Amino acid sequence: MNKTILVQGAGGGGGNNLIRSLRQSHLNVRILGSNCLSHAVAKSTADKTFKLPNAEEDTYLSSLQQLIKQENIALIIPNSDREVAAVSKFRHLLPCTVFLPEDSIVQTCHDKHQLYLKLSKSGIYMAPSTEITHFDDIEHAFESLPPSEKYWVRPKRGSGSRGATWVKNAEQAKKWISLWIELRGYSITDFQISNFLPGRDYCFQSVWNNGSLVVAKMCERLSYFMGANRLSGMSSTPEIARTIRDDKALETIFKAVHSLTDCPHGNFNMDLKGDIEGNMNITEINIGRFCMITTIFDSTGKINTAEAYVRSAFNEDMNIENPIDIEEGYLLIRELDTEPLVIHESKV
Repeated sequence: MNKTILVQGAGGGGGNNLIRSLRQSHLNVRILGSNCLSHAVAKSTADKTFKLPNAEEDTYLSSLQQLIKQENIALIIPNSDREVAAVSKFRHLLPCTVFLPEDSIVQTCHDKHQLYLKLSKSGIYMAPSTEITHFDDIEHAFESLPPSEKYWVRPKRGSGSRGATWVKNAEQAKKWISLWIELRGYSITDFQISNFLPGRDYCFQSVWNNGSLVVAKMCERLSYFMGANRLSGMSSTPEIARTIRDDKALETIFKAVHSLTDCPHGNFNMDLKGDIEGNMNITEINIGRFCMITTIFDSTGKINTAEAYVRSAFNEDMNIENPIDIEEGYLLIRELDTEPLVIHESKV
């Protein structure tokens, strides 16, 4: 393979981690990057990086089209929710390969409450949840949800646990939501409230091609990056994670994927959290993109997921015998301003 690919979000942690994975693969590709932030462009590890408008700006599409033609880009890899949404919406107007699920699936997954409504109807483990439209709804939410020691408040859209925390009562929820409305410009309708899940915390990454599973990986978050600095003590970004295989959780994951579509295509990445009975509940689906911690998935097992993504995008058969490629016992260890380390726990 001798093609040019564009990694969006280059210069950020997730983009540079993905670029590292591509370089570790057997692919022979020219890696370009893009970002809407000048300082991120400067920090990119791509062969060449371009500054593009924000994915929500009017000039984004024309700028991206021009770049694709100018650099003869064969494949675009959007690597943030905003760029996945934009590339998905404009896919038929882009003169290159786009490897994403159907746009209706992207839209459903980007709204956590709509995803909850969709999957819970299919009997998939999810924490009971309700959306908020008025401040009075907060009291009603606590009355309608099953009794719980803690409740989880978060925006319906976004990633990185932004705007999310656990609270114990409606009054605390009102204060938290009010601060995000007053200080960060959110609206009351941006939030949802659900029961807090106190159990184990999993991250799952997978690549699908025309209905078939190409590769699946899983790890458990053991501690959270700068978690002590957050009110909740938690984050979607781990400081330490460990590869693990949980077949019961995999059953839930695959049931969820097939509840969304009969023909999965592209990346389906999920976060799961355990309830008091030990069932792993899906909390969100990070559709179409790679996980920030893709390093642990691409450095363990037999299959590099970044390579699997690129080859699947061009319908290259990798002759994979077992797509559930989880080599247990490997740790991902991360710290600010250091390269992520993947090492077997026996060596620590």
